[in-house]
Amino acid sequence: MHEHTATDDLAPDEIRLILGLRLLIARAANQGSLAWWDDESFTQHAGFLLERIFPTAPPLAARSLALTAASARHQAACPEKALHLYRLDADNRDRLALRFAPLLPIPVPKEPITTVNDLRQHLVALTREPMGYTVVRRNAHGLQIEIPPGPPGSSPLAHRAQTLAWAYLEGGPGEPALPYCLE
Repeated sequence: MHEHTATDDLAPDEIRLILGLRLLIARAANQGSLAWWDDESFTQHAGFLLERIFPTAPPLAARSLALTAASARHQAACPEKALHLYRLDADNRDRLALRFAPLLPIPVPKEPITTVNDLRQHLVALTREPMGYTVVRRNAHGLQIEIPPGPPGSSPLAHRAQTLAWAYLEGGPGEPALPYCLE
C-alpha cells in the first residue's frame, strides 16, 4: 500500500471530503445558520438574487461565494502562518490540488444548521467518527489546537481537515471558534 506524504496529490475521495467539510462549515457559519461570520450565500434571499445574476448555475455561485467568505474570515482572524480548514498547507498544496475540483457534486445541507448538535450530526455523516485534538490557546474568535498524527497511510491534509472541522464544535450560535494550528 502506498504511504501518503504531505506532498502527495490528493485522491478524489480526499478532495470530496475536504471540499465537503469546507462547504459544511461555510453553511454552518452562514447568517441563516450559526452566524459565525458575515456571509449570506446560502440564505433564501441570496438564492433569489443568484438565480437572476447567475442563471445557469446559482448553486455553484453560492458555493464559490461561501468558500471565498470563509477563507477571508479565517485569514483575518488567524495568525499569518496559521493553518486552518481553508488553508491546510503552508505551501498552499491544498489550494493547488483543489483548484479545479467541481463544487456542484459536493452535497451541502439545504436547511440551515442552527445548533452545534446539528453540525455534529453532519460531521459524523462525513467523517464517521469524532477526531481528537488538544486545545492549546483560545483568543478573540480563534482556537489554536494541536493535531495528533494521523493513522499510518492516511493523507495528512485530509486528516488535518477532519480534525479542524471537528474543532468548530467548540463554538456556539453567534460565537465562532475558528480553529487553527501552527506547524
